[in-house]
Amino acid sequence: MVPAARFQKLITAGVLAVLLPLLAGCPTLQEDDASVALSIDSSKIKSLPLPEKYEPVIGKRDGIRIISSTSLPKTFNAGLAAETSTTDVIGQMYLGLVTTNAITTKEEPSLAESWVLSPDKRTYTLKLRKDLKWSDGHPLTADDVVFTYNEIIDNKHIPSNYRDGHLIKDQFPKVVKIDDLHVSITTPEPSVPFLRGLSDPIMPKHIFEGTTRPDKDGRVKFNQMWGLNSNVKEIVVNGPFKIADYRSAQWLVLEPNPHYYLKDKQGNSLPYLKKFITIEVQDLSTEIIKYMAKETDALSLRSEDYDVLEPLQKKGKFEIVNLGPATGTLFVMFNQSTALNDKGKPVVNPTRSTWFRNKKFRQALAHAIDKEGMIQSIYRGRALPQYSHISQQNPFYNPNTPQYPYNLETAAQKLAEAGFKKNANDELMDAQGNRVEFNLVTNSGNTMRDAACAVLRKDWSKLGIKVNYNPVNFNIMVQQIDQTLEWEAMMIGLTGSAIEPHFGINSWKLDGRMHMFNMGHSSYWKGKKGTSFSPWEEEVLELYEKAAVEFDFKKRKALYGKSQEIVADNLPFLYTVNQLSLVSYRQNLGNIFPSIHGGSALSVINWNTDVQYIQE
Repeated sequence: MVPAARFQKLITAGVLAVLLPLLAGCPTLQEDDASVALSIDSSKIKSLPLPEKYEPVIGKRDGIRIISSTSLPKTFNAGLAAETSTTDVIGQMYLGLVTTNAITTKEEPSLAESWVLSPDKRTYTLKLRKDLKWSDGHPLTADDVVFTYNEIIDNKHIPSNYRDGHLIKDQFPKVVKIDDLHVSITTPEPSVPFLRGLSDPIMPKHIFEGTTRPDKDGRVKFNQMWGLNSNVKEIVVNGPFKIADYRSAQWLVLEPNPHYYLKDKQGNSLPYLKKFITIEVQDLSTEIIKYMAKETDALSLRSEDYDVLEPLQKKGKFEIVNLGPATGTLFVMFNQSTALNDKGKPVVNPTRSTWFRNKKFRQALAHAIDKEGMIQSIYRGRALPQYSHISQQNPFYNPNTPQYPYNLETAAQKLAEAGFKKNANDELMDAQGNRVEFNLVTNSGNTMRDAACAVLRKDWSKLGIKVNYNPVNFNIMVQQIDQTLEWEAMMIGLTGSAIEPHFGINSWKLDGRMHMFNMGHSSYWKGKKGTSFSPWEEEVLELYEKAAVEFDFKKRKALYGKSQEIVADNLPFLYTVNQLSLVSYRQNLGNIFPSIHGGSALSVINWNTDVQYIQE
């Protein structure tokens, strides 16, 4: 742990500590046979079963926690949060009406202390806690709740990722104030996951009122508020932490919100921590360096990190635990959009989008993904093949989802059926005589994804395909996905859920902000020619909508099971592998309850920071 005085010295100097030589670089790929087993027994890694109940103890005050990340937030505006580098921090700063306990997986009160469901199961009447306040001391009331849902989330002028998860039969729920402490929320039909979804961050009406609608020039002020250049002292929150300091590409310092409502059993104000700091690092290898140097206190491990850290656990006074298969997914997707940009030109070269929209082309390349080879050569045996868009830990996972065994001959046959063939130079050509060549991107600094892309390029080149590889900054990738749409092939991951599939519905809504493989719906791609959709895309969305209003578990599972089969057949996402969720944390951290249900990456450790403390 970095002592407070030492971190203050770093802040004063305005620089981070000098990096040590890399201890763990990009894994070496086997030249001839990447599927040779390395004889590693993952079962020897300590597994951490969830406790039957969650009972934090009374903690000590004034400790400092420090973690690292390869990317700091993209915005401090909770309504615009879209990627994990932002949502992980927003989760420390804002609360919703309801929360999910990461240990029990049950819905629990948050800003709302209780709720009642009407007999027809369509209306929730929620009662807010008394005397809630924003971090600036302003009262938090039902007005803030109604404003958040009606003016921010249900507002097509604001690019929020929250709206899609609340739509039922394409209708947003009716949110009405009863009095200062009571709100009613009515859905068009009864919805199984709806209550769990009331966890979206509530925003302050007294700050944002009058900013959420276009002005005379068509600009929405809200969309430019609380960006990275904002005065962080003016950012108002309702969660356990507020921003104390932010330095671009260096660090983010959170400090307690003095008006956070929660107290411990003895009536002491929470959180216990004095500072919760995230430092930005160049890459994942630098993260392990800082952890070994005791400059950070928790780490989400790559497979090669385990080999470095495992022998040092006792001496370094830290633990490594295996939470099982991660809930997220890692995949390659091809840009199938046929939309036109502002200049009337296709966002994707029409020749290439024709390939990408060809199902047999995608199936061929799926057969040319050596998942077992990746598991052994990159993940050291600590991963599982991924086949479905629903997490393997999710109760709705379909183990019979179609698979694509690694077979280059089958891949070549699929390409031939789709009209592709090699020329005399062993180059793959389409039926019109065009060389099959495309650009592949992933986020820079991620050695695991870099190595996975190397495996893909090697095998796809055997099919005669030329792949131009170009890792870029993660925030640039996000901009390419939801703003310019100008990309061709991309390796990226999505956070998943081990509880409820419904909240991934924004990947399947045709006008959803996460329908990444075919963006540009006419309602979203304002004033421009939109993309076209396939019948199967509409069918998957329909299955998700039916599952949301089906209360019979077996019937819900059947609906989600069919959606997985359709997605696997059409392959909008070519899944790779699902690595084990390995996390490490120092033994001086109190009230640490790692849970696979806690969220993404370090969120499995940081989901309950309001009660965490330092024991020494």
